[in-house]
Amino acid sequence: DLIASGHDSRVEGLAARHLGTRCVRERGARCGGGMSRAGPSNPEITSVRNIAPKSRDERGQTRDEVEKGRLMARTGGFQRYTDPSEVLTQPPDSLGYADDLDRFNRDTVGAEKMRRDAAYARKEMIYYARRTERSDAEEERWKQVETEYAQDEQSLAVMREDGEKARRNKPSVPYHLLSMQYAEDPEGEKLRYEDDGTKFRASHRAANLQNKDNATGFNPITGEQISAVNTLGRPRREDYGM
Repeated sequence: DLIASGHDSRVEGLAARHLGTRCVRERGARCGGGMSRAGPSNPEITSVRNIAPKSRDERGQTRDEVEKGRLMARTGGFQRYTDPSEVLTQPPDSLGYADDLDRFNRDTVGAEKMRRDAAYARKEMIYYARRTERSDAEEERWKQVETEYAQDEQSLAVMREDGEKARRNKPSVPYHLLSMQYAEDPEGEKLRYEDDGTKFRASHRAANLQNKDNATGFNPITGEQISAVNTLGRPRREDYGM
């Protein structure tokens, strides 16, 4: 079947042309007899069915869309087709990207409030970090102070048990330099024993001198009785723990 997309007049003219050509060929074959070769005969023209062309709206595509689709689907190493709409579209990972919610958000007061809240929250986080850092540093400092104090106490306890520091501060004489009291130790008792022995000897020497100087027992000038010198007893070593 011959499908024509033109008018009926065009179809009729085409059919008349084929019919005239066929008549000419048949006439030549009759005139030439068997000396000329007749070509293949054209098929017989039947009734023509006219089909109205579909509009672009019915086909669902415009010419521009068809051409763009063909460009996008072509192969052979050609440059790929880029949709013009994508030129103005920012990819999600770019700085100029903004979704519809951000682009059509007209709440400027709310946006300013959110910006201020974010700045305030950031400042509060900075203050919190500083407080935490200083608190940790203070806690560490106090731990060090307590550790040093414990070490000093332990060192003092060891020195008290050993007595090494006490020996260094011990005076060279076994008595107190201000109160003149004897030390309560063997050295102090030994010094007291020696001092008592000195006093014993001094008392007896004084008594001997008195007896040698005045044997009568009275003052020859005034005639008064002279009191005798009291003598001390000899100290014993047992009384001093020696």
